[in-house]
Parts: sequence; structure tokens; C-alpha cells
Amino acid sequence: GVINQILRSPLGELFDEHQLIRDNSGSGNNWARGHCEYGSKYAENVVESVRRTAETCDSLQSFFLIHSLGGGTGSGLGTYILSKLADEYPDVHRFTTAIFPSDDDDVVTSPYNSILSLNQLIQHADCILPIENQALIDICNRIHSF
Repeated sequence: GVINQILRSPLGELFDEHQLIRDNSGSGNNWARGHCEYGSKYAENVVESVRRTAETCDSLQSFFLIHSLGGGTGSGLGTYILSKLADEYPDVHRFTTAIFPSDDDDVVTSPYNSILSLNQLIQHADCILPIENQALIDICNRIHSF
């Protein structure tokens, strides 16, 4: 899957494999499934994983979440995690880079997922750094061409 590919790539050394929470399936491009089903399913594991890492910090200042808003997992589960961080760590800032779907996105639910996510982001994020998916692809292609 995607996680295993990342772990085998040069980026793999950036991640602590013990902190990963995995499942065999995604949310099927459905915000509600990611937020309501997977959110409640993984809430305890996510909060515990974050707590263990936060306890190693001398002065925890912020959380930085990067997630896509077009599909169900990034939009639904991502915003659920953000809301849990707000509940568990109300005095710690929450920054998010939200990847918005492109105009030509082929997932019919992308606009709905994005709007439902935005509501959660407005409520629980201190700062939202938006980027459109095609713009991100163009940036990566320019960097890769050098």
C-alpha cells in the first residue's frame, strides 16, 4: 500500500513506524465514513500515540496536520483527529495544510467532502494553509525537472 511505499522510499526515515496506525481500506471517498466510522474506531489509538510523543516534548507548541480534503480518509478522519487534538490539547496550536481537490478531480464526492471538512477546520484549526492539488503537482514537477 501507500504507507509501505513511503516507508521504503528515502522519506521513510522521517517516520517512526511504531507511531503508524494502519488499516486495509480507506473511507471510500466518503467524509462521513472517515469522520464517524474510522474516527471513533481509531480515536483511542491516535490520542494515545500523540500523548506518548507529546510527553517527550519539553515545550509542546503546536500540531501540524497535512491532509487531503477530496477523499474520505484525509477529509473525514483528518478532521476528526483535529477535533480530538482540540479536545485533548486545547492550549496547543493546531496548524493544518489542507490539500483541496483540483477543478478536474474525478471523485464526485470531492466538493462535499471539502465543504464538510471546512466546517471542522474552521472550528478546530488555528491556522489553515490551503493548497490546490494541481498546484502542488505542478510544484513537484518543477522541482523534479531540475
